[in-house]
Amino acid sequence: MAHSQGAAVSTENWTEERARLVRLLEAIEAGKVTHVDQDGRHQLGPTDKDNIAALRARLAALNARLGEG
Repeated sequence: MAHSQGAAVSTENWTEERARLVRLLEAIEAGKVTHVDQDGRHQLGPTDKDNIAALRARLAALNARLGEG
């Protein structure tokens, strides 16, 4: 389910998303995850510097929003 940018999202959901991103990035760094969803299309593609950068950018945005970094 996609969220529009204007959709209200609770702090709890942002916190859960942040926790999932942290776990995903840790798994990628450990070599346990080698493929990720490509642009929300529910199709897995190999991890690369661009999609990892996008995950890190989203995590940074969530950290800023939640006041943690």
